[in-house]
Amino acid sequence: MLSRNEFVRQFTDRLKTDYRRHNAWFANFEDWTQEEILTTLINAAYKLYAATASNALELTLLGGTEIRTDSQLVRSFGVTAANGIQDEATRKIVRQEFLRRDAAAKQRYLLSRNRRVRATPVTKIGSILSEKKWSPILNDTLIIGAATFGQVFKLALTQNERADWEARHGKKVTRYAVLRSQFDIDECKQAWKEFFQMNTGMFFNDDDGNPRVFARELIGLCAFGYRPEFSWHQLGFYRQKTGKRITPTFRRYVDALAEVNFQERDRDAIMEKLGDFLFGDRKAIAFRTGMVRAGDLVS
Repeated sequence: MLSRNEFVRQFTDRLKTDYRRHNAWFANFEDWTQEEILTTLINAAYKLYAATASNALELTLLGGTEIRTDSQLVRSFGVTAANGIQDEATRKIVRQEFLRRDAAAKQRYLLSRNRRVRATPVTKIGSILSEKKWSPILNDTLIIGAATFGQVFKLALTQNERADWEARHGKKVTRYAVLRSQFDIDECKQAWKEFFQMNTGMFFNDDDGNPRVFARELIGLCAFGYRPEFSWHQLGFYRQKTGKRITPTFRRYVDALAEVNFQERDRDAIMEKLGDFLFGDRKAIAFRTGMVRAGDLVS
């Protein structure tokens, strides 16, 4: 694990310039051209980096911003909150879950004949990103930190996405799904390919054409030597066990984003990269005339 000084030293003048130039839109929220503001954001990123080391589940959930206000997901997996919780809706869920866990701990205390019992925390060691002082640097830190410690990443679908998946493949999501998917991996991968073709909004915002954070995170995982693993009930990302281990750094991440013109919202380049990463096929989920539609699936 890097010390604070080692973490901060990664941010050379060139890296700072690249972050500001490649994410110029963020200046509308924070004037990070001011060095003191950028320093604050980097320090906030380090708090998140340190928190990933104590992630009890050794798991990070990826997905749309909706997952951090999904009560079931937050209660099950907790939130990072190294710098405080970002959303009021998330704070409410966390507060209710803490009270529930605290009451359960007190009950266990009474049953254990006065032996001290602590409630399991909901924050700081959680798997869902919810952070005050959010920035592109902080979001990249989530991937860099968890990848540094070799943790697993899994896709958490939003309610609408879950409904879509279950409508198509719900009968296959059973207690035997993991075992069966090892034998019908091609069918399983094809199902995920078609799912992504029908849900390109997971990668790009349909309203303004901006790439979504999930696309950015996948590019980071690809750059750091992770590979997808498909099953009927989940999509996970695991660090490769063979070959030279890649050290996750901000420089490597920024360069990987620049290679696909992420800052220019190059949909073709980004989607081809993601198709290659996920399915070994650059055209697997590529856009056609701006968007893939039903009846226009890429085989």
